Order: sequence, then structure tokens, then C-alpha cells
Amino acid sequence: MSNNYEIKTLNLYPIDYPFETLVSRISSDPPKLILDPEFQRKYKWDKEGWGRASKFIESCLMRIPLPSCYFAEDESGKHFVIDGVQRLTTIKLFFDDQFALEGLTAFKELEGKLFSEIGDLKAELESTTIRCIVLRKENPKQLVREIFSRLNQGAVELSEQEIRHAVYPGTFDSLLIELSHHPLVERFGLAEDSTRTKDSREAEEQALRFFAFSDDINLDTFDGNLRKFLDEYMEKNSSADEDWINSKRELFLKAIGNCEAAFGEDVFTNPAAERRRKGLVHYDLLMPTVGLLDADQVVEKSGKIKTAYETLCHSANFQKTLSGGLQNRTSIIRRRELWAELLEQAINEA
Repeated sequence: MSNNYEIKTLNLYPIDYPFETLVSRISSDPPKLILDPEFQRKYKWDKEGWGRASKFIESCLMRIPLPSCYFAEDESGKHFVIDGVQRLTTIKLFFDDQFALEGLTAFKELEGKLFSEIGDLKAELESTTIRCIVLRKENPKQLVREIFSRLNQGAVELSEQEIRHAVYPGTFDSLLIELSHHPLVERFGLAEDSTRTKDSREAEEQALRFFAFSDDINLDTFDGNLRKFLDEYMEKNSSADEDWINSKRELFLKAIGNCEAAFGEDVFTNPAAERRRKGLVHYDLLMPTVGLLDADQVVEKSGKIKTAYETLCHSANFQKTLSGGLQNRTSIIRRRELWAELLEQAINEA
């Protein structure tokens, strides 16, 4: 078997867990099976009452075959759920008497009953098994990430950053969560009166973009595939030490502070557009450029920097880079070249 084939093949083992064992593993202190909402979609089956959850429990009592759950094993031997969180959460909630059954069709006599009230059927549920596929800790993270992505397609599809958060936990991920709450990032691109909330970790990916692009100013490792570029950067730095984390935190806060000092309320917006709305194209361009300048210099030259950016955004050459793929490597480099020339003039102008 070639090494190339081995890299593409998952190292896993199946195990049939009784519900009683699964609930015990979830409830142990510390938990052996982790349903952490920090890396999974929050529970969805209670949005309109408990009908969907009740139907699942009824299906279990009817012995309808259940789809497999998938777990990933960490270095300590604990398992975290990468597919099946809604089912397993439902089982635990019902076993804990957190909801009563409703809308049943086959077991109508159980309508309105808690787990503690279903008599002999308690033992039936406790012994019901579900096939669990465990991805061993020896699997490359990229492979775990790929299976995580594929398993979550077709249901409530997870965002790329939600998948990264699941597969690359650690100190860097914690930093991204922290920085995602910065006011300029948390509601990036949302209108002031918008009631929409972000729940797909877009803000964390935005912080990640800055670090990845600022650490590779020449885009030597960027081939135009943004997902791969961000995946590799996050994997490489997932367990970074405290000094690196602190330096990156300071760098991000300085960069976003510089941009705000130079552009004020118009920061990360297109001055050539009739409707001023923050965009990632401008964030990606300004954070690794204006953001990395000396802070005093930015304050002193803020007016000239802002005027230079207006000139850039109104230019035909810049507008050309916005047509087609915004994340095209050639387009990004061209935008940076055009901006570098104008920015240098603004800074050096008396």
C-alpha cells in the first residue's frame, strides 16, 4: 500500500454503544464523550416544541435502524462528536426528564410522559444501541476535517470556520474566539439596525484571515484556494505557545486600531460606492498594510491615507481587480501593488 493511499484512508473502528452508556459517558466528570456547543451547531430540535425530538425517541422504540454517529478521538482518548450531536443531545435530554413526549403516532399511550414515567420501556431505551464510528487520534487532522465536512453536508451545513474550530482546537482557536468579539469584527458587514446575528463563526474566520495574509505578505503559500490557505495556517499554529499568542493579539489590536484611526466610521468601506458597507476585500487589503504601520505615523497622516485610498478605489485599475474572483491570487497581488504605491506617497508626502 502506497503512502499516498494511506493518507487518504481513515483509521477508524466501529462500536455499538447502548444509550445508557452514551449518556453515562456524556455525563461523566470530566466527560468522556463531548457534546461541546463551542464546536457544534447548537441544539436545533426544540425550536418549535419537542415534536421532532419525540419522533426520534418513538423511532428508537419502534426499533427503526438509526444512522451512525461519528466521533473523533483526541490525544487523551476522549471522543468529541463530529456527527450525531442532535441525536445524542436528544437522548441525554430525554433520559434527564428534560422534555415530555408529544405528537406520537405509534406509541400514543406515551403522549405527555417523561422518561421516568414510561415504565418497562425505560429499560428498552437504555439497552437500545447505536453504531458509533470512532476516528482514531492517529488520523491526520486534514483527513478528520474532510470527513467532518462531508458528514455535515446535506443536513445543517457547517461553515468552514465551524469545521476548523472542531478539528483544530487549541490556543490559537481560543485567540480567534476572543478577537471575534471586537466591535469592528463582531458585526462586520451588518447594518446598524440589523437584527441578524452571526452564528457560523464568520468573525473568527475574519481574524484568521488577517493573521494568514499578514504572515505571508508575498502570498508565497497562497495558490488561490482560500479554504486550504486558512486550514493550513490554523493547523500549523493550533497549539502555539503563550508568547506567540500574546504577540498576535497585540498585532491584531494594533492593526485594527490603526485602520480605525485612519478611516474612522468609514473603515473597511468602499469610498467609491454609493452605499457605504464594510467589505472583506477592503479589510484584507488595509489590515496587513495600514494596520502594520507605526501608530503615530497613521494618526499624523490619517487624512492623506484616507485620500489615497479614495483615489485607489475610484481608479479603473482597482475596479478591474474586483471583477471575477475576488480571492484570485493575481487580483489580490495587483490590489496590493496599486495600494502600496499610493500609500507610500501618502506617508512620505510632506
